Amino acid sequence: MTATTLFNLPDYRFISTTITADGCRQVMVESEQPPGCPSCGVIATRRKERRFQRIRDIPVAGKIEVVWRKYRWYCQELECQRLSFFESTTQVPARARSTGRLRDHLVDAVIRSGRAMSETAAGFAVSWWMVRAAVNEAALLKLPDVDALRPRMLGIDEHRFRSVRYFKDPATNAWTRFEPWMSTIVDLDTGQVLGVVDGRDHTGIGAWLIQRPLEWRLGVHVVAISWLSQRQTTAATGMF
Repeated sequence: MTATTLFNLPDYRFISTTITADGCRQVMVESEQPPGCPSCGVIATRRKERRFQRIRDIPVAGKIEVVWRKYRWYCQELECQRLSFFESTTQVPARARSTGRLRDHLVDAVIRSGRAMSETAAGFAVSWWMVRAAVNEAALLKLPDVDALRPRMLGIDEHRFRSVRYFKDPATNAWTRFEPWMSTIVDLDTGQVLGVVDGRDHTGIGAWLIQRPLEWRLGVHVVAISWLSQRQTTAATGMF
């Protein structure tokens, strides 16, 4: 009970801890309550099988590896078409490989504390891509009412969110190269993400800016754009 309280991962209880050969502390946990069926909601009472899933979590007095002793449960509702299901929790939803509190800490470090993504990734021993994904999710799901804010300085940066893709037109058999770029717009005073748009040129950014009220645009005094050409920068900032 004391170890569960200290570890403090909601919906889980502490089972045991060991030190691996490389000196990493491995913590085994188990969900506390029998889950409800994702289809019908009936609470399960009978287990079918067990598996061990590694999940990423925040460092606790150093790097740790969390192992979830995870169960598949029978759905005993006769009219439900789902025969069995693996449990999931608010902290670790279905198909997730990290805890919700880790993602929250990553977002807090980047958006509220202003730390670089590479620095945040190194500090939490995760990949840059995971930090980027967490920030993207937070930006899309938790963006404030941007038009109600009054930013003085904007920062615009580009990110490639996956490798180059090629698509074949079934009508012409011609291949088209797709560059998967996106641009993030932030308030440089607070680090708050204001918007995420497709592409890396002035087209998407200009469309986003022109949607802002005139008073909002007139209040912006500085735009930091390090990657656009002079022509593209003039086109984007011309929206002000």
